[in-house]
Amino acid sequence: MHKVAKKVIEMYLNEQKIPTVEELNLLTHEHSGTKNISFVTLYKDWKVIASSWRVNIKKANTILELIENALFCLKDPRFVEAIKNPLEIKNVKFRVDLISNNQRKVVNNLDEIDISKDGLIIICQPLWKLWVILPNMANMVSTPQDLFNLVCMKAWLDSKELKEDDYILYSIQSTQFSDF
Repeated sequence: MHKVAKKVIEMYLNEQKIPTVEELNLLTHEHSGTKNISFVTLYKDWKVIASSWRVNIKKANTILELIENALFCLKDPRFVEAIKNPLEIKNVKFRVDLISNNQRKVVNNLDEIDISKDGLIIICQPLWKLWVILPNMANMVSTPQDLFNLVCMKAWLDSKELKEDDYILYSIQSTQFSDF
């Protein structure tokens, strides 16, 4: 899937066109019949230079969602800053996380989170905040509380000030594809 995201971005940068599923030879791909969330992350020199995702899938299938999210990475200000020439895309590493419905569940208690395999989505409607920390980030945290604090910090929320009624927390697991 990371190769699909890379090809989409390369085609767009080099040909100024959005590739179709047919052009990508993905009509019969296993994910053309699934509806999973896709999270696309681009790295240069091991730093995130772009990411794109949605909490709910809007397209007809995973492949179409992935194509759109790959293209949305081009609008990330970090991408514009990091990539000045389309040829530089060869120095970019791609990661795609697919999250199915059964890989996402509401967290009622932080003790339910396994930091070795879970990521988090926080949605705070009263403050119009939403953020994701992908799975496999255990090297950045040592407890479920640390993971919660990290997702809050990324969403510009004060974890100490939040009331439980102010947010919904989902634990997520993903199927990860990357070229590193």
